[in-house]
Amino acid sequence: MNSERTAQLQVALASYDLKELRVQKRYLQEQGTAIGCTCFCSGEKLLAQLRQGVRFDAVVLCSELVDLSAEQFARQLYQLKERPMLLVQSHGRSSGTALQKLREGYYCATGTELKRLLWQLYQMPGRQNRQLEQRCGQLYAAWGIPQGDVNAGYLSCAVGIVCSTRQKLAIRKEILQAVGEQFDTSVTAVESGIRRMVDQLEEKPTPAWLAFKADTRLGSGKPTTGKLIYAVRDAVLRQKTVAVPPVRP
Repeated sequence: MNSERTAQLQVALASYDLKELRVQKRYLQEQGTAIGCTCFCSGEKLLAQLRQGVRFDAVVLCSELVDLSAEQFARQLYQLKERPMLLVQSHGRSSGTALQKLREGYYCATGTELKRLLWQLYQMPGRQNRQLEQRCGQLYAAWGIPQGDVNAGYLSCAVGIVCSTRQKLAIRKEILQAVGEQFDTSVTAVESGIRRMVDQLEEKPTPAWLAFKADTRLGSGKPTTGKLIYAVRDAVLRQKTVAVPPVRP
């Protein structure tokens, strides 16, 4: 397995429909390098690769397979000791959040919008996300934000979303809405939480926060929610947190 594949969130797209697989794969890979896709029409072939030790962070079951129903595939997948997340794409209509947890490691995605599918994939707890959360956590700790702060969690989730695409996303309608769905809260609550975090940082700015703002050219005033999200993204994608002076006791 090469280093590029290891660094990506690896996704197996599964469907009997080759056209659907091509559309899904092309779209996901056009968004950026964060997600690598492999397509399967046969559930048995995918299961065989998993049994042989091929690692995928998530399986997206877009529809029935040529040899197995969705239920048959899910049942066999769940018998594996080491198994990826399973995301079943639902084509029906449902109220509530776009991502509803059915059981451990098994999710149902409502709707067919590819952007939303991309966000749901990236929000899964795969290796890419763990690395991202660690880097964000190091940055927040230097700023003086306590571990487990819910507002910092909103920001990390938003950063994960923008890391998964090269496109410029709408702050409220796309980024914050997806964060709200992940945390089962409103867009207003997410935006207010991130703003409160910024207010706290500005009220008693640490040297690390001031250095971060200078390094990312955020200016001397309070950064907007959108500018902060993209500034944190740029910092964590540099493979290291921004060089900052130590926090004084």
